[in-house]
Amino acid sequence: MGAPLAVALGALHYLALFLQLGGATRPAGHAPWDNHISGHALFTETPHDMTARTGEDVEMACSFRGSGSPSYSLEIQWWYVRSHRDWTDKQAWASNQLKASQQEDAGKDATKISVVKVVGSNISHKLRLSRVKPTDEGTYECRVIDFSDGKARVSLCLLVPHPVPSRGPPSLTLPPSSHPLLGPRGVEW
Repeated sequence: MGAPLAVALGALHYLALFLQLGGATRPAGHAPWDNHISGHALFTETPHDMTARTGEDVEMACSFRGSGSPSYSLEIQWWYVRSHRDWTDKQAWASNQLKASQQEDAGKDATKISVVKVVGSNISHKLRLSRVKPTDEGTYECRVIDFSDGKARVSLCLLVPHPVPSRGPPSLTLPPSSHPLLGPRGVEW
């Protein structure tokens, strides 16, 4: 059962990447998804869905360029939104980036992980998770607050499959008294 589950999770991961890139959801003749919130504000680096093994370290990068002069503030917030097993709304598979005003607030099932603030027009932050485990699996969001322009967010799905136990040959341990060569008292010469 472990191998078919790993194959299914891998296929789901690649399907999600395909849908995020808009290959299956963008009607013919329409412009590609954009990452602008308004004017010239945009994400310059976005996190991508990933699969990690238990115990690995992962890094999620998010960078944003604001639209105003360098005299205003930007803020990046990293959120753990929910486990993908709890998803009922698959909108994130079609586009991992939507204006915050177009999405519902995360509500009770979201946890703020970190906040970085800068005065200027560019902000970047990498969220690092050390020694991930299956309970770290789920949706992570990079939310940007552009205090002169609005809010934007991008999200990714982190998959951490449960480790599949190795299936080596079974081992047999006999107590010394029942070992055919040793007899009840051990080796005699």
